[in-house]
Amino acid sequence: MSPSRRPVAAVALFILLATGAALLAAPAAAQEVDVEHTVSADEPGRVDVTTAVDAPSDAAGLTVVLPRRTDVYETEGFTRVDERTYEWTRSTDRPTLSYTMTGNVTVDRGVGERYTFVVTDGWALVRSPRVAVYDRTGRLAADQRHAVAGEGVAGPNVTYLGPAEVRTRDVEGVDQRLRLVVPAAADLRADPETVLDSMADAAGRLPLGDPDEEVFVVAAPTTVGWAATGLQRGDADMWVRDTQRVAGPRNAWVHEYVHTRQEYEPTEATRWTIEGMADYYAALYSYEAGRIDHETFREKLERGDRETHADVRLAEPDTWDDEADYEKGALVYGALDRRLRATADASAGGVVAECGGEVTQADLLDAIEAAGGADIRADAERYTETTATPPTWDRAAHAEAFGGAVFTRSVEGYTVDGPYRSGPLETPRLVAGERLETTVVVRNEGPDPGEYAVEFAVDGDLVETRRGRLAPGESTTLSFARDFETPGEYELRAGGTTATATVEPPGEPRVTELSAAPKTAAPGERVVLRATVVPAADRPAAGTVEFAVDGQPVAGTRVTVTGETTVEATTAFETPGDYTVRAGDRASARVQVREGASASRTPAERAGAGREGDGAVTTETDATGAAPGPVAVLAALAATLLLWRRR
Repeated sequence: MSPSRRPVAAVALFILLATGAALLAAPAAAQEVDVEHTVSADEPGRVDVTTAVDAPSDAAGLTVVLPRRTDVYETEGFTRVDERTYEWTRSTDRPTLSYTMTGNVTVDRGVGERYTFVVTDGWALVRSPRVAVYDRTGRLAADQRHAVAGEGVAGPNVTYLGPAEVRTRDVEGVDQRLRLVVPAAADLRADPETVLDSMADAAGRLPLGDPDEEVFVVAAPTTVGWAATGLQRGDADMWVRDTQRVAGPRNAWVHEYVHTRQEYEPTEATRWTIEGMADYYAALYSYEAGRIDHETFREKLERGDRETHADVRLAEPDTWDDEADYEKGALVYGALDRRLRATADASAGGVVAECGGEVTQADLLDAIEAAGGADIRADAERYTETTATPPTWDRAAHAEAFGGAVFTRSVEGYTVDGPYRSGPLETPRLVAGERLETTVVVRNEGPDPGEYAVEFAVDGDLVETRRGRLAPGESTTLSFARDFETPGEYELRAGGTTATATVEPPGEPRVTELSAAPKTAAPGERVVLRATVVPAADRPAAGTVEFAVDGQPVAGTRVTVTGETTVEATTAFETPGDYTVRAGDRASARVQVREGASASRTPAERAGAGREGDGAVTTETDATGAAPGPVAVLAALAATLLLWRRR
């Protein structure tokens, strides 16, 4: 969302929240006054503020003008002049004003009222109060500091009230500190360090604007209906929804950061550059950092050529439809940027920076011509003053114009590991309880070395971030692992590449064959029962194989199987007769018990029936016949002696 920058207030959403022309006027006097605001919020929808002024002893007629929509309930050392103006009585050198300020601020953009600032029962994201201070000579410069009563963090223009963690980053090569507030009430989708990475990258690369000493950023909890994905207020304060990712073509963290560097004042004809520029750089830097691929970057720009924008002339805001300045503006700004880089060793950001102050359409076109020539000026005029739309460009054209590192990422394969199997998978289809490993190859296809960052997320929740540096033409292979315990479908995202992992419950085991050895036994002689087990479905199976004699269960064992498994057990029959042995629902075998039967058995039958111990050896083979060895889960069957006596 566009900023309320020094000269850019007219284009920001929060211009609706401005405290009036009197507060925006430039200081006229040289004397500076220290002002301290302490903010709290005890009731939903309302902010309490105590403003203390360190009054200069020689000040004459010192007055303070409060923001709009305030209600003063206590004063010390001030007397009221009008609804918003209070005069110092000189009874104390640190007079104070205590007042309430509207906490809930909403706008209606066609879908009902949505918040830009809010006070809830558990937390608040509000405007930081600011006042104007005057004496009889004019407005005084005021060093306005902000604090919170209780837990929270205050910036010059945005304040968060409630428990929160603060991360900071000093940007290399830029005299700027990034301050990221992550509330306890927030569920930040992106890794905080990755958020800071992306903003620091933009801070060092943006070709316009002087960086502020500090940028104050709040990850806004998405438990209320916000009016935007993000909002920038004042010189360098902003909030962004906690759901916003870094790995995307509309990186809201970078978008709002760009607004902090837009120090020029557009006219109606150049207003499109505010959002168009921010959306373009958000996509460009995501692409060049390897967080999205070129196809995604190009698709983002191609949205500027949608049918809904067919009648849009950027220099005429009354022709805009919804998001025309964001989408068509990004495409036009990007096309001009590429042309300037490819043919004139210049950039669109550099052109805007050269203009400074108020930038009219004539100023913009003249600056483009001065930097890139008459042909590019003609294109700029056509793409902003008519409905003409520029084409996008391919990866090779981008590398030629922009240089730098250009990263691509591709998913090269999947590997499964768990209680059932270990090995490669063609598709990410698992059974609950297994671990999936995703292999991603990162390549630098640009002409220069650079640093990449690849996030791996499942259903939007960050699992891991990998960073590294690659020379031109180099590649590296990364592996990301995640355990899946619950059946369902999961979205996998690795550096902008997405896939769906399907996790199913284990299938049922099925007995396909049952044998008994010997088939004819003497009373009390051991008989080996052997069941062949396979999955009943096209996935690994887990379940219990039940053995029964003449319909009476005698034993059961837990089994896991991927291809084919054999389960063996021993039993003895004490009474002569014919017995039906079953395993599972289908397989059966017959055993005859006869007096003196042992003498008639073959040597092989005697060997099979004569093994000592109560156990069974279980060997698993996969579908191709390879034998990975004993299955530990069935080892318990080795301690089972199946004794059944017919009475």
